[in-house]
Amino acid sequence: MLITTLVAAVISIAAGVSIRAWAFAIFAILVAIGFGSVAFADGASLIEATVSGIAFLVLMEIGYLAGVFLSGFARRSARMRQNNSAADSVAAPSERRQG
Repeated sequence: MLITTLVAAVISIAAGVSIRAWAFAIFAILVAIGFGSVAFADGASLIEATVSGIAFLVLMEIGYLAGVFLSGFARRSARMRQNNSAADSVAAPSERRQG
């Protein structure tokens, strides 16, 4: 169970970096239904299986949002570094003229 949860979190974070929200929502719902079905087949009650599926869905959505946040943060950081290096290279020749 723990390994399955960790794998789902890692896949969700990776999906947050690479795929659209609607595609991940469809994928996550199907995985949660499958997870709930497996829990029900293993002898859990219908309520327990439903709660397990919803909990798994929530975990996957949190992982997806973390992936979206991390990829956006990485893009902004790269853009800031690129803008700073471009500003430094432009400022250097102008400083020579004034000096």
